[in-house]
Amino acid sequence: MNQANRFWYRAFVGAIRCYQKLFWDFRVFGRERIPPGPKIYVSNHITSVDHYWVMLVCPEPVHMIVGPGYQPGAMARVLRYFEQINAMPEHRDTVVYEACRYLALGEPVYIAPEGDLQPTFQLGRFFTGVAKIYRKSRAPIVPIALVAPRSCMRRHPRWDLRVGDRVFPALIVWRGPVCVNVGEPFSPALRDDLSEGDDNRRITDEVRERIRSLTEEVRSSRFWLNP
Repeated sequence: MNQANRFWYRAFVGAIRCYQKLFWDFRVFGRERIPPGPKIYVSNHITSVDHYWVMLVCPEPVHMIVGPGYQPGAMARVLRYFEQINAMPEHRDTVVYEACRYLALGEPVYIAPEGDLQPTFQLGRFFTGVAKIYRKSRAPIVPIALVAPRSCMRRHPRWDLRVGDRVFPALIVWRGPVCVNVGEPFSPALRDDLSEGDDNRRITDEVRERIRSLTEEVRSSRFWLNP
């Protein structure tokens, strides 16, 4: 990311931070575990704004893999300027390449492998894109659990996003408690005794299990959120 883009990216995150201080009871655990250099941030997906929570935690600008939010128009121009990765259907064949290109430059990427929103403390099926990126880049994976109470989530149908025949609901936390739990970075070994597809599924399932454990840590901690 060039200096101009980095400046405006940090200004954007600064604006989010101002909002966070006013309206979110924002708790972060494990921030000290984030390693320097390129890395693959991976989280669960519970609201339409949880990528902003990840941006607040990352110590450097991050290239996010964005699906339905990468709609034509002003938002797409903003995302391109901030060098976010387009994962809309017509661009999915280039997502792994683009992510690995940024990782090779020493810059982190972020992915939410579920695609769809899931209820708090529940995880959906993870797509294997994270494993494909890891296989080609060997950048460490940093699992992140995002938790917020359902009672603070507001549904906004007029902001729903449509991709083909699918509708992705707009679910936003305007105010209230938010917890981000960062796990230990890890670099799973690749297995030669499995096909690449099976090994990608194994790696992806390990990522999912680590995020599940991180969400359970939040559930059992003093920072209790009523789901």
